[in-house]
This record gives sequence, structure tokens and C-alpha cells, in this order.
Amino acid sequence: MLRYVDVPEDVGLTIAKEYAAATKPANRGKKALPKHIPVVATSNNRSTRTTLVPAGAGRYRLQVNATLRKAARADVGEIIGISLKIDLASRDLPVPPELEAALKSRPRLKKEFDSLTAAGRMQFLRWFSAKSPEVRKKRLPRALEVLTERTVFRKPKSPKK
Repeated sequence: MLRYVDVPEDVGLTIAKEYAAATKPANRGKKALPKHIPVVATSNNRSTRTTLVPAGAGRYRLQVNATLRKAARADVGEIIGISLKIDLASRDLPVPPELEAALKSRPRLKKEFDSLTAAGRMQFLRWFSAKSPEVRKKRLPRALEVLTERTVFRKPKSPKK
């Protein structure tokens, strides 16, 4: 069961404005607030990296994962205290050296890899990244094949009118 906490409107608005100012200084005058805000949530000295998500009407919601729930010693319907801090640290996964070396000599595949969405890139790297170098070496041909298929079978972008 997923458990959520509705962030108080004033707190959510303050964090959203701070995040917008920290990530896009040129957009300070614009009213558009970010939809997803990466934060570090802390309860009883236990913290976890998570994301504030839209809850509608300009409000935000925080999923309370097992780490936070156990730290707060709380369950559904109980009131808990959580401190939030904007998380500006990168959430990108490192590219394993085997994959990086293979892409270096294949510019088309490197371009395709770089064009993956953040979620697609994370999923690709989670699949490819294994503790054992032998497993990564075994997965490398399939990884390159997947990127090749994407370059060959991707629909071309329609020209702008």
C-alpha cells in the first residue's frame, strides 16, 4: 500500500519557488512552478531521497516510503513530522566504463544513448549495470544491439510547419 503525506500548501509553494529559483535563475519572474521537486525528507534523523509530486490545485504530495514510515513510527492516519530539503544533487547513474568505451567508438549509438529520456536512461543503466565486470561484458553486445535498433526503427520527426 502506498502512503502519502499532503504537504501543507504554504510549505509546498515555498519549496517550489526555491527549487525554481535554484534550478532556473532566468525564470524567476515566471509563474510556472515545477511539477516534480526532488527533496531529501528526514524524520527522526533518518533521511531518504524522494520527490514531491503534484496533488492538484497547486499542492504537493510526498510518498512516505518504508524508511520514513519506520523512522516516524507511524502508519495510515497518524500525524508525523517530516523535514524537507531541496535535493540539487544529480540523480544520474554513472555510465559503466565498458559501455562508455564502446559508445566512444560508435558516435551514432552514443547520440542515441544521449537522447534517451531521463527515465529511459536510468532503466537502461539499471539493466546494464551489474557488480560483476563479467556480467557487464556479457550484456554489452545486447546493449549495443538495443541502441542500434532504436536508431534504425525510430520514427523520423515530422517537419515543422
